[in-house]
This record gives sequence, structure tokens and C-alpha cells, in this order.
Amino acid sequence: MGSLFKAPKPVRIDPPVPPPQPTLPAVADVVQATATDTRNRARRGIQGTIVTSPRGVLDPLPVGLPRKSLLGE
Repeated sequence: MGSLFKAPKPVRIDPPVPPPQPTLPAVADVVQATATDTRNRARRGIQGTIVTSPRGVLDPLPVGLPRKSLLGE
């Protein structure tokens, strides 16, 4: 049995073009950035880990402050 109309031809869709590969930074740039980070961390030194407040951890407590005697006070 025939049909009155022909089936439409399928539309050909081209695959999408892959995005360009990101360029990787040069090894020298990575080494230099790592060295800079290490230098900055070392420059801060132990003083950056000790000073946690304006008073600092190593300064003695002021005389007038009462000390806590129980946990949670």
C-alpha cells in the first residue's frame, strides 16, 4: 500500500566542535609560584602562629583579670 506523502529526510546535525585545550602553565612558572608561596609562608614564621589576638599568647595576663576556677565560667 502506498502513501500520499514521502517521509521527511532526517536532518543531519554535525557534532559540536570540542573546546580548545587549555594551555598549561610552563614548568618554570609553576616552580616560581611555589617558591614564592614558600618564601611568603617562611617570612611569616612562628610569629604568625603565636600572635592570635591583639595581646598575643606570649604576653602575660593583666593583673586585674580574675582567673577561671571552673570549666564553663
